[in-house]
Amino acid sequence: MKQYCRAFLALALAAAGGLALAQPAVIKVVVPFPAGGATDQAARIFSDKMSQLLGQTFIIDNRPGAGGRIGIDAVMKSPADGTTLLFTNSSYAILPVIEPKLPFDVLKALVPVGIAAHYSLQIVTRPGIPANTLPEFIAYAKKNPGKLSYGSAGIGSGANFAGEYFKALSGTYLVHIPYKSTSAALNDVAGGMVDLAFDGAAKPLIDAGRVKLLATTGEKRDLRFPNTPTAVEAGLKGFVQQSWAGYLAPAGLPVPVLDKLNKALVAAANDPAVQRKLLDMGMTPQTSGTPATMGAEIRNELLLYRNIAKQAKLQFD
Repeated sequence: MKQYCRAFLALALAAAGGLALAQPAVIKVVVPFPAGGATDQAARIFSDKMSQLLGQTFIIDNRPGAGGRIGIDAVMKSPADGTTLLFTNSSYAILPVIEPKLPFDVLKALVPVGIAAHYSLQIVTRPGIPANTLPEFIAYAKKNPGKLSYGSAGIGSGANFAGEYFKALSGTYLVHIPYKSTSAALNDVAGGMVDLAFDGAAKPLIDAGRVKLLATTGEKRDLRFPNTPTAVEAGLKGFVQQSWAGYLAPAGLPVPVLDKLNKALVAAANDPAVQRKLLDMGMTPQTSGTPATMGAEIRNELLLYRNIAKQAKLQFD
């Protein structure tokens, strides 16, 4: 009886021009990061809501490793029929920069479905630094060239690119200290061993007073820190490091399927419950947008990261 009701509901929605897709019954969402991280959490929030809207089951499949390559490869090799999607972030645009010999073109291998949300980073410093604002930190760094450091999750990570971009625009020289994870870098900032970090998960340390928040890196202020200016507002013109999280699908996905998935994504982003969960995480839902706008953002990011790598003379094997 339950199966009959579900089938009837799907047919009714389809006939009414709703969001329901006749097939597939199950959609696998590959997340190329470990469970529990911000991207994974966002994937689960959106996939749960889209499952309700489409009347289909969404299953999260975490496949971390190789800078996201393992998950991306799995989706690339999947049928272009809507049964498999990739939920990732701006690291997708960084991948061809840090892997110059990448055997595929990120602009062609997968097709954008849509951006789910954007999120910025927090620029934090250790408590012992005699600076409480971003201009004060930049002035202090200029007086101490090569004596201060910033930490990241490793060479080629998003925070590494943010740090090098910061150096270029601020005219400072900071020594890069690569770590195996962003949490390790943040802990050493809190411990006074590193001077600066760029990270999206620093709120617990900020709230505990273990690090000082200087600015955020988005186009708009982080609603969790309404009294903290963006880097641009603080005087660092052009410094916007805003990452996206969203869905991509195997190239060749039929346009009707792509359009319905995008409409479901936009509907999920406009859901008040989804928005509350995202805002608690420091993410801003993308309440409008198309596959084309996501593709344009990926292209722009790719150009930006290539320029940063060239300017900073970053070397990748």
